Amino acid sequence: MARVIGGALGNFRGKLGKVAAKIIGGDTILCARPSSFNVSYSTKIVESRRKFKVTIDFASSVSRLPTLHDIWSKNRGPRMTASNMIFIPNFNLSSAQAPTLNNIITPMDGFGSPVASVAFETKKLTSTLAALDSVTNISPSEVNLSINAIVCLSDPITNCDPFYKMISLSKEVVDFNFIQVCNFEIGLNPEEAGLVAMYNQKIVYLAVATKSEDNKVIKYSNTYSLIFN
Repeated sequence: MARVIGGALGNFRGKLGKVAAKIIGGDTILCARPSSFNVSYSTKIVESRRKFKVTIDFASSVSRLPTLHDIWSKNRGPRMTASNMIFIPNFNLSSAQAPTLNNIITPMDGFGSPVASVAFETKKLTSTLAALDSVTNISPSEVNLSINAIVCLSDPITNCDPFYKMISLSKEVVDFNFIQVCNFEIGLNPEEAGLVAMYNQKIVYLAVATKSEDNKVIKYSNTYSLIFN
């Protein structure tokens, strides 16, 4: 490996013959490319690759929701993205076929889930939340609530469809009443409703976050998950 500082090459990235270049911290790093390599097709390696893809897809769906993206970004390390942070704990929770009931959409250091019940239909997701002040201490700065859900659809009705698909849903509530039970509904658009009708199994992952008046996340709940067949 070599580092290029200034010079005629400048900063560049890509491949040049048997040399590969990438930029790290503003420096161009040159690495020798292997002359050949063998792709392993062992059962364990193939399963790991499939599990990797499943987890990448799950992390992308979670990161697509702004509130969840902000939550995971809070404690990310240098050169880490929110998707990286979501991927790391979820890899061992995924299967090689699809996300499982054990996957999480918020870090595991959140407060207890306030979800009392969830119902999922073709066109909407409905849920009842216990009074938030019964599961966590609410400070005067917590005034808004963000409700976030990922729906994983799997086991397609026809074999020509992908084995799983995911839908990202959210609802923002301004001036939320933290001392009362909350019933809420999130509607699905026609495309999302069409997808739901194509799959036999649905897993709903649900979490909430309290926010300040300027919409900054203050606290978040652990993930609640439920399977529907």
